[in-house]
Amino acid sequence: MNFTIERITEINYPAFADMTYWRKNGTEIKNDAPPGEMVKKHLADKNFRVYAARADNKFVGWIALVFMPKISWTDKGFVYVDELWVQEDYRMQGIATALMAKADQYKNEIDAAGVRLYVNVNNPIAKQLYEKCGYSCEGTAEFMEK
Repeated sequence: MNFTIERITEINYPAFADMTYWRKNGTEIKNDAPPGEMVKKHLADKNFRVYAARADNKFVGWIALVFMPKISWTDKGFVYVDELWVQEDYRMQGIATALMAKADQYKNEIDAAGVRLYVNVNNPIAKQLYEKCGYSCEGTAEFMEK
């Protein structure tokens, strides 16, 4: 299967919004509405990147990356994978691996110390993908949110 990876910008955001709607609701829509002001602000943030995979003339997966500077033991900081998703019909075709490669590319581009991510222990398929991409468990953590 042929696919491309694109950085999400104001221009291609409507197609990205279509995909996120598809993920939430299970049906596809066509939306040409431009992004709102908050989305524009986030897309312009130099420490935030979203890349999406395009196949069959639509986005079918994405990765969201955040750079967090460090001012302690390393001044370089880390890129964090916030979210990775590929539509079920497009899985096992190299898309997730290509999206993960964008994390490494971003790390190298900004000379970060590394890439970090969290994986749900109830998602062994994702853990296998990350291990395939060279990641290893570095301890145990619990995800907490307020």
